[in-house]
Amino acid sequence: MTPLRRRGSRALAAVLVSGVLAATGAAPAAQAAGGGDFDWWYDTYQVQAAHDAGLTGAGVKVAVIDGQINPALPIFEGRNLTVSDTQICRSRTEPVSDEAQEASIHGSTMASMIIGNGSGPSGVRGIAPDAEVVFYGYGSMSSEEDYCRPDTDDDISSFGYAVKTAVDDGAEIITVSVSTVAYDNDAPVIAYALARGAVVVVSTPNSDFAVGAGDDLTTMNGVLGASAIDRTGALQTDDDGAVFAVPHTDVVAAGVNLPTVGIDGDWNSSRVATGSSYAAPIVTGMLALAAQKNPDATGNQLAQALISTTNGQQHDPARTEDGYGYGAAWLPSLLGVDLTSLPDETPLTGKPSGFPTSEQLDTAETEGYVPVVAPRSADQYDDAAAPSDGGDIGSLVLWVAVGIGILVVVAVVVTVIIVVTQRRKAGKGNTP
Repeated sequence: MTPLRRRGSRALAAVLVSGVLAATGAAPAAQAAGGGDFDWWYDTYQVQAAHDAGLTGAGVKVAVIDGQINPALPIFEGRNLTVSDTQICRSRTEPVSDEAQEASIHGSTMASMIIGNGSGPSGVRGIAPDAEVVFYGYGSMSSEEDYCRPDTDDDISSFGYAVKTAVDDGAEIITVSVSTVAYDNDAPVIAYALARGAVVVVSTPNSDFAVGAGDDLTTMNGVLGASAIDRTGALQTDDDGAVFAVPHTDVVAAGVNLPTVGIDGDWNSSRVATGSSYAAPIVTGMLALAAQKNPDATGNQLAQALISTTNGQQHDPARTEDGYGYGAAWLPSLLGVDLTSLPDETPLTGKPSGFPTSEQLDTAETEGYVPVVAPRSADQYDDAAAPSDGGDIGSLVLWVAVGIGILVVVAVVVTVIIVVTQRRKAGKGNTP
């Protein structure tokens, strides 16, 4: 994509954002994290107007997959929030934590973007306050080596297991703001989610993501990748101030200079943060309002509507690789579309990972979830058997048995060699 086109996309988003801000005439936004205007997105997307029209996410089930959450925080009071009792990771801590630390702050902030009641220092008002939110937690790591092995016999990742569990629990929209590498054995899970009518929204990597941005979760077909923009429509930047664009982005949404629910060690404070993590739940909230208005629509139709109503107008979707994807997700135009008139097939194909394939998508439609059946590698068994990670005892026993078997074989061979050698010596001693 040429630089001219990149500038054009950015300018269009900037004009739209500033235009909406000037036209809404909304009440002053909440002051948070030191007195700044940090819920600018709420007015930009005309969220209050949608609520006044009766669209609050009521009756829509949303799954939030993240590290941990503190459901007892005042910001969730009066909201429909539950924490799944499914253990996603075998070796991690519990998904609920009243300690204000990285994992619990992040998860609590993401959930509040959807159903927050505006209380507390962050002042976050959720975009879909009456949605039913179920939180699925990975837990927190006690060390960098704390491997998260999913608590399932299927050869899928923790992300795959969380998504599969959420779909089975009836989630209509699933949002994930924890970046990790895409795993090809998760393909049947995504295909299953789409076949069951769910839409999966995942934040794209930030500039400090540990692995390349070409193999993250949003590279999977059928997954909706959301990147962050500021109030002018500009993409988020890296630590050096350079624009950070993820080519396989699908849509962009607010994610720059937004408040956190808590700071390290203190739930009664808030700070300003930036990242695509915010964009995913904001897009999820938009989809929840659209799903309430169109209760018969599928996840595929929600995705079709989202990408064809970007930048404030309905249009034929056209994707770019300049970091804006199909454009800026836009709530007012999204709510103006009859979703059931759109094709019931995912438009999010041709992505870098190549999976799920069309065959896997077809299989999920006819047969449901069909996991990949393949033996785990030795490395996976090592991870599973590591006692410090709370590994799989069955795998440990297997490897012990294999070791004993090898020792027995070696012992038999050595015994045979000794016997043969002794007989030869005895034979020589009896020779005339």
